[in-house]
Amino acid sequence: MQNYDIIVVGAGPGGSIAAKTAAENGYSVCLLEKESLNEGGRYKACGGAIAWELVEEIDYPENMIGRIIESLELHHVDGYDFSKKGKGAVIWRSVFDKFLSDMAVASGVILKDRERLIRIVKIGDSYQINTKNEKYSTKYVIAADGVTSSTLKALKWPFFEKSNLILTITKEMKTSKSYINSTLGSDVVHLFFGIKNLIPIGYAWLFPKEEIITVGWGNQINLIKNSREEFKKFVALPFVQTALKNSAIEIFKPHLIPVGLRSQLYKENVFAVGDAGGIVDPISGKGIPYAMMSGQFAIESIKSCESKDRLDKLGTQYERLLDKNFLRVLKAKRTARDKIFDNDETLKKFLSLWEKYRSSEIVMRKLI
Repeated sequence: MQNYDIIVVGAGPGGSIAAKTAAENGYSVCLLEKESLNEGGRYKACGGAIAWELVEEIDYPENMIGRIIESLELHHVDGYDFSKKGKGAVIWRSVFDKFLSDMAVASGVILKDRERLIRIVKIGDSYQINTKNEKYSTKYVIAADGVTSSTLKALKWPFFEKSNLILTITKEMKTSKSYINSTLGSDVVHLFFGIKNLIPIGYAWLFPKEEIITVGWGNQINLIKNSREEFKKFVALPFVQTALKNSAIEIFKPHLIPVGLRSQLYKENVFAVGDAGGIVDPISGKGIPYAMMSGQFAIESIKSCESKDRLDKLGTQYERLLDKNFLRVLKAKRTARDKIFDNDETLKKFLSLWEKYRSSEIVMRKLI
């Protein structure tokens, strides 16, 4: 039996930052990851767009960036186009996640990859975790293992409502850098909308990297009749056909994204962070920065409540930190999302506002 103060399950952005923060605060930490973390990391179906502020905050090397972005082009299938200016980056999640897990290890975290959680049970004040290789014991568990979290499923936490889940399809299409530059632009990502003629609640995207275009499509799962046929409607758009001409598929993968919170984010020394808690922007699907912050806040809650001998307030403190920083806005966005996607005219109004304002500003100022 290996004993740790904190065990983090899942070496994505939320898990790695939680582990790093815990180690820096003097806790013994084990980071469990079910997949193999080789030099290239592990593939994650994700567009990989992040704000430049995050690149600077973590000092992410430019040579690890797939493409630097200067604008977000918003296309509605009715023929309306909108352009949102702002610097960002498109990254490979495999490389980005490996960078963060390496930071955690450098801080003193014990990383165990190829260690899939098989069983977790609470015994007294501790949790026992079994993988196929080892047995672990810990006081605190950080569930950072995604929307279908094995940790929370084993603990019988309630799952997401179907209206809070988006099914995505991702294809990685190989082409040439020069062709991407000529068809999509050298520093542009593209989003596609259309309630009636494309996707009822969701959007599709073309995110260029060096010589790859990440082609994605996502719709609310309970509204999908035939995902492959609905995806074909997107790739049949003339703009998309031109962009993908002569490209070759390298990866095809479906994936779930939460767009609403789990009904609970904390229980008995277990914290849900990132996608495992549904801590994702319900409108844009942005999740990386929220995963990283929620992982940090989980550890800060432990540290604060231990120092005050108020472990009964762990859940309250965690949600207070989340609310203070972004959770209140995400909840408001979830309510606004239904209004935005009610009809195409409302959606186009939102897209026109999005050119000038942050989506959070549109929602909190009730501009729509």
